[in-house]
Amino acid sequence: MLGATTDSPHFVRVLGPRVTDVSVRPRFLVLLLASALLAAACTTPVRPVAPAATLELAWQEVTLPGGITPVTLATDGSRLLVGAHGPGRPHARLLSVGPSGTLTDVPLTPRSPYAFEGLWFQVVTRDGRVDAIAGARGGAHGNYRWTTWSGTEDGVAEQEQPFGVFGSYGAGDLAGMAYAGASPVILGAWQSQRTGLDIAVWTRSAERWTRHRSTDTPLGSTAQEVVSATSIASRGQGVVLSGSVTHLEPGSVRVEPAIWTSPGQNGPWTRTGLPYGTATNDTAPAEAQGATCAGQRCLVSGTAGGRFSLWVADKDTVSQPAGIPEIVLPENTAALPPVLVGEDVVVVVPSGGGSTIVRRSGSSWSVGDGPQGTPVSALRHGDELWVVTTSADGSGSLVRSRLH
Repeated sequence: MLGATTDSPHFVRVLGPRVTDVSVRPRFLVLLLASALLAAACTTPVRPVAPAATLELAWQEVTLPGGITPVTLATDGSRLLVGAHGPGRPHARLLSVGPSGTLTDVPLTPRSPYAFEGLWFQVVTRDGRVDAIAGARGGAHGNYRWTTWSGTEDGVAEQEQPFGVFGSYGAGDLAGMAYAGASPVILGAWQSQRTGLDIAVWTRSAERWTRHRSTDTPLGSTAQEVVSATSIASRGQGVVLSGSVTHLEPGSVRVEPAIWTSPGQNGPWTRTGLPYGTATNDTAPAEAQGATCAGQRCLVSGTAGGRFSLWVADKDTVSQPAGIPEIVLPENTAALPPVLVGEDVVVVVPSGGGSTIVRRSGSSWSVGDGPQGTPVSALRHGDELWVVTTSADGSGSLVRSRLH
């Protein structure tokens, strides 16, 4: 045993007179055998993980009218919205899926020049309300020009904001939107007053969005820890952010997965590190990439060492379920937020040239082939899983499959 002392039960002291080389050899072999047995006794046996079952899925393409390309999905549990873009002006399109699968245009009212050019980054809906953010590159530096939208299925209009709300010196990109109770919250990044970029959140009062201070809060970066969040989801009356913390240490850099939770729109924030590790490297970069919550309990998807991972975050505990299927994600892709199907969880994971569908039912796992292309949005609608994918040329596809 390494590090054994005279007080250790595994310490062996050899007493007696000095012996010749001939007498040392047998005694050495006995000690070597004893050490091997002790090491074996201290090693926890690895329990074999049952292989994942095959998940049978039959994908059907959903054809959108008039050359429209899908980019994102939104649902409040009863209605499904498809965020898309097309050749007309405005480029952004919003379609409502009826009970029989019919697609109906939701009227849009753009007001600023960039609202005519913008593409949806996220659309959310709750209790008949619809809110969204869109972006279009422009200006001398080609930065995103953000637009915010609000309304109902009867019509969604742009809410014009002063340039400095989401732009100007120090601005980072926006990452998403979610409801805290009935109020929308926007996630993004902004230059820290200390180091790098902070995680930033905006809340809305009437039609005006306001960014809140993050430096010197759990959302702020420091010289030792740089924080980043790329996804936001509803969590009761608050929200949960998914991302990572980069630890800057002398001679090393560690990237670890983390979530940030708030009981309301804007804090107080709590950062929770997520356990992780791979079979070959317990310090491989890891990141939380999306979450879905039922009450205070959240399922968080992400990667560890480039492989798919899943966490269960309850109010006071965080754990990883056993037997997670090993799926290697292509570079610059992310596992989508989990989809709840009763007591089961389904995750769409990029893999190879397409995707893999992972389902967890109790302690059992099953995997199946997902649609081709890189998955960018997935939701449950009735007893079906709807998925938006993008291809290398930027075109998108919308497919669906019944979940048995």
